[in-house]
Amino acid sequence: MAIGGTAQSATLRHCRAALGDRVLRLQEEPMAILKGLYRLGSLVVTTFASGGRVSQSIRYPALTGSSPGLDCRGDQCRMRQELDVRQWRSVLAILAPVADLPARSLLFFDDYGEPVQQMAVAPESGGLAFEELVCAMLHPDQQQLGCPLAVRAPRRPTGSLMDWERRWSQSDEDAFEELLRQVGDRRQVLYQAVRDKFACPVRSETVPSLLSLAAERATPLTVCTGNRGVRLCLSAPWSSPRWQQGQCHLAHNGTLISLDMGRVASVWRLRRPGPGRVLTALEALDSEGRWLWTLSSGGDEDAWLTLLGEALIQEGRPGALFA
Repeated sequence: MAIGGTAQSATLRHCRAALGDRVLRLQEEPMAILKGLYRLGSLVVTTFASGGRVSQSIRYPALTGSSPGLDCRGDQCRMRQELDVRQWRSVLAILAPVADLPARSLLFFDDYGEPVQQMAVAPESGGLAFEELVCAMLHPDQQQLGCPLAVRAPRRPTGSLMDWERRWSQSDEDAFEELLRQVGDRRQVLYQAVRDKFACPVRSETVPSLLSLAAERATPLTVCTGNRGVRLCLSAPWSSPRWQQGQCHLAHNGTLISLDMGRVASVWRLRRPGPGRVLTALEALDSEGRWLWTLSSGGDEDAWLTLLGEALIQEGRPGALFA
């Protein structure tokens, strides 16, 4: 079956062309391979998302369990990574550079042929552990890759407006996440339907204003993004945003977040109950109403609300495309 025609699926096509030479196919056991990453030393881990990508310089910890997550804390920063390994499928070892993929890296794809994460071994790190892992997990068929599934059509949200607002008002985070899963790729349908006290569109110019203010005051923010197999949330006092060809780059202590602002079609202010108070966030959606990324408090909700109050732009046409 055909792969959906997206820019990211080009990565799989490049790898397929170099299969058996610069690229080797590994066994489709991503969990077993993830558990061996701790032996590779320093890694540059890149998470691919519809709204951009995140690169982190880390040492992967020893993992346990069947669907693990990571929760790491540092000086003024925190990383929370949730893995849904059920969505992971193919694993490739990149021996020599292919397109923009570095040598000595592992590349994980989902069922639809989209890249999920890439782990590149830092220069002079890990000794021969990378080669040993590749040899141990080598797939017997180096002539072809499995055929990805066809991209599914967006699901039509079900349920009544009254039911949506009732479930939105519940303080249980799991219930709210289940509501979002129910609407699937069509979150904008939900946000447009509910009242403004739940979801309100704001002008996209709010985002650069907010990021600049946060950097100026060294106020930590949380950025959440991800894909079918990874949800990544990073909290830190980010650097001043650097703009380059429609990309917004935020950096902190070995982590670089690159948000593709050209894909942002609308920005929404969301409010929902949290532990002891109402929580507020900004969420970006693409032209089809699909989630790209979320900005929220980095720990101090009052400081976040102050920033948001100064940066929020509600006048004019909401959700305008970025220039």
